Amino acid sequence: MEDYPATFARHSNTVIYARLSKDRRKLSENVNIQIAECQGFAADESWPVVGIFKDNDISASKYSTKPRDDYNRMVAIIKRGGVHNILITEMPRLYRRLEELLDLIRLAESTDLRRIQTTEGISYNLSTSEGIHAAIDAVNNAMREVARISTRIKRKVKARAKDGQWHGGGRPYGYEEGGIIVRESEAEVIRECAKRFVAGESIRDIVRDLNGRGVPTATGKEWRIENLQRTIMKKRYIGVREYEGQDYPAAWPAILKTEQWEQMEARRLSRASRWPKSPHKGRKYLLTGFIYCGNCGTAMVGSGRSPEGDRPGYLRYRCRYMDNHGRVIGCGKVFRNAAPLELLVSEAVWHVFDNPKTAITLAPKVDEDRVRAAVEEYERRKAKLDQLVTDYATDVLTKDQFVLAKGVAESKVFDARSALAALQDDNALARVPADQTISEAWETAGLDWRRSVTRLVVERVTVQPAGAGGFHDWRGYRFNPDLIQIKWKV
Repeated sequence: MEDYPATFARHSNTVIYARLSKDRRKLSENVNIQIAECQGFAADESWPVVGIFKDNDISASKYSTKPRDDYNRMVAIIKRGGVHNILITEMPRLYRRLEELLDLIRLAESTDLRRIQTTEGISYNLSTSEGIHAAIDAVNNAMREVARISTRIKRKVKARAKDGQWHGGGRPYGYEEGGIIVRESEAEVIRECAKRFVAGESIRDIVRDLNGRGVPTATGKEWRIENLQRTIMKKRYIGVREYEGQDYPAAWPAILKTEQWEQMEARRLSRASRWPKSPHKGRKYLLTGFIYCGNCGTAMVGSGRSPEGDRPGYLRYRCRYMDNHGRVIGCGKVFRNAAPLELLVSEAVWHVFDNPKTAITLAPKVDEDRVRAAVEEYERRKAKLDQLVTDYATDVLTKDQFVLAKGVAESKVFDARSALAALQDDNALARVPADQTISEAWETAGLDWRRSVTRLVVERVTVQPAGAGGFHDWRGYRFNPDLIQIKWKV
């Protein structure tokens, strides 16, 4: 650190840089105050200001991921030449990362830049080793201070977590401001969503229904698929405070039972229920997984075409000839329009449920004791898998023993999760109101729920080749229902 010489005034084209780390409401005047202070300093020194740059609500620490747009513009101006010094209120406004300072030091070797100046009267001459070392020390001090602050904040947050206290932030859905008192109107929505998802409905269909009914989020906006799925899976709703992978008893009351959350988690992780990524992706076909080619026995897949210009789109099922690896897996000769095929199977499913014997056989059998037992088994298997990792880390198991045991344990976890998901499928009928038939509920239900109900009674749908039978008019389609065979479970 050194005083700048009088001759520096002859080479004093200056850029001002100001930065504020956090401005959550975008209302702070701090950046403008920094700029005004720098302008006053430059005026006192008779330094011409050739650029003013400011980044608001941007951290300069190594933990920040936001780009400093104005800082980057300032560097671009310096690279063009004619800038002799950078004026700031204090070094942390400019840098808290040593690697960025080193970039600027290298820039000083190839441009007109010579010095970093603070309004506190501290000058860092980047053309001398003393000035460079002083600048590096200043940034190192700033980095140490950030680390101390971060450690202090983490200790405070962890202490609050252990006490079950809320971490703060926006109002959590289902609770009043402060995150402790339940807002019953929203709690009912959480319970409804949990029940519907466990019963087989997709998040996509639930979101569509909530928005159609005008049920808003905590901020008054419409629900999004990823927003609702993230919300209902929070452990907050079973009275748990999460922090860095640890669970602590929460200070607020639960909205859901632990068994409900475990059922949702099992369904989320099951192969039969993948989380949708956007409103435009997800299942389009009712019978995927049920339908097979009558010519070769290969499972048929949905294979449609999107509309393009004047060309209409369509959905159909087809027998695949090759898989994605180029291996022959089927005959590739059987195709069928999805609309009449799904209508035929749907009406057949309704007819089966109209039979009183079927209704008795398939009445929801799930009770809390069975669910609780399935959840406990699932949790026991998960804990055993976790224990294997600990045993390997503490040398109780060799690597070969760990790999072998882990494969067995993961298989057991999958079996337990599948068993729990199967119980949930049995409960799909619980979504049908008492005053509605299956066919009436079918009209307003989502595709995932329809698949859950279909899975209860349909084992297999076989599509025979058209052959000599051909197609004829059926419900406005060119279709032959006699070529479709349904194998029932009941």
